[in-house]
Amino acid sequence: MNTPVHLVHTALADLTAIVADRAEALDTGGLDVRADLARFGSAGFFEAALRDDGLPELVSMIEHTAAASLAVGFSLWAHTMAVTYLAHAPAPAREDRLESLSSGARAGVTAMAAGLKQVAGLGPVPLVADGSGDHLRITGPIHWASNVFDDSLIVLPARRPDGATLVAVVDANLPGITVNPAPDLMALGATASTSLRLHEVPVSPEQILTDDLASFVSTIRPTFLLLQTAFCVGVAAAAREGAEQATGQLAEQFGTERAELSQQVHRLRDKLFALAGNPQAAGLAEIIRLRLNAATTAVDATRLESTLAGGAGYATRSAANRRFREAAFLPIQSPSEGQLRWELSRYV
Repeated sequence: MNTPVHLVHTALADLTAIVADRAEALDTGGLDVRADLARFGSAGFFEAALRDDGLPELVSMIEHTAAASLAVGFSLWAHTMAVTYLAHAPAPAREDRLESLSSGARAGVTAMAAGLKQVAGLGPVPLVADGSGDHLRITGPIHWASNVFDDSLIVLPARRPDGATLVAVVDANLPGITVNPAPDLMALGATASTSLRLHEVPVSPEQILTDDLASFVSTIRPTFLLLQTAFCVGVAAAAREGAEQATGQLAEQFGTERAELSQQVHRLRDKLFALAGNPQAAGLAEIIRLRLNAATTAVDATRLESTLAGGAGYATRSAANRRFREAAFLPIQSPSEGQLRWELSRYV
């Protein structure tokens, strides 16, 4: 990997080694990601989300972790985004919440997919906030969220009947929140990903992060997409390394594909770190395109690795098989491949 050396320090190497040791148990559902979130929090990795110049460190953390286990890399992304949201929130919303998130003591849930869709023009947020002041209550579904544990903090968008918008933070165990049983998922069962239903969940003024969803999304979206790109690149890089380990006459038939994949992964990583170092210099279309290309490359890389692994890669407990199943999630992860393509079409 050609990530800048100062971003790959001993603590990250040690933590990703632990993740790699846990990857099979996470994949089979024997473990969940809470211990991983706590380890990264205890080591201070989420504190980079509190700094304006911390994005390259967050990208490095998620990329390297996803190379060992997408389940953990994906959960780190979701948690890091929750930390980022609170870091941009008014002081009352941060109080008694931000510290527990940045330390990894509680898991953070980013339930912002519907908010990003509304801002993109793809339909209204289904969560409706009725009432005013101290009597605000939110009702509606969250169709998909991850890190949904009993003590998690959820950041969610909502719209008022008059069309005004807001973003709020709520506790997952509040009365009125129903967490649906988690479905069986390929490779991501350890992430506590599921749907929820809110029914007149009370929200006080100090739980409001912003009353302007569009402005909030504009602020956080480059980080949102670049950190998603990081876990795509991590999976692609791991699959590329697996493909390069194949030997013999049959593997030699894929020399062109392996060389092209290696070049593509290097280009993606170089672009990712360049944009992470100065995201304000890039247009949103450039970031969207990078996110789309990274996901597509990860899918292609795992297919090549699986092909070269042969029968061994068909065994569900092999790393190649796990990465193949992990990458199957990337085209539907919000924003989905369809949404990304649609948004890019608007820039043509």
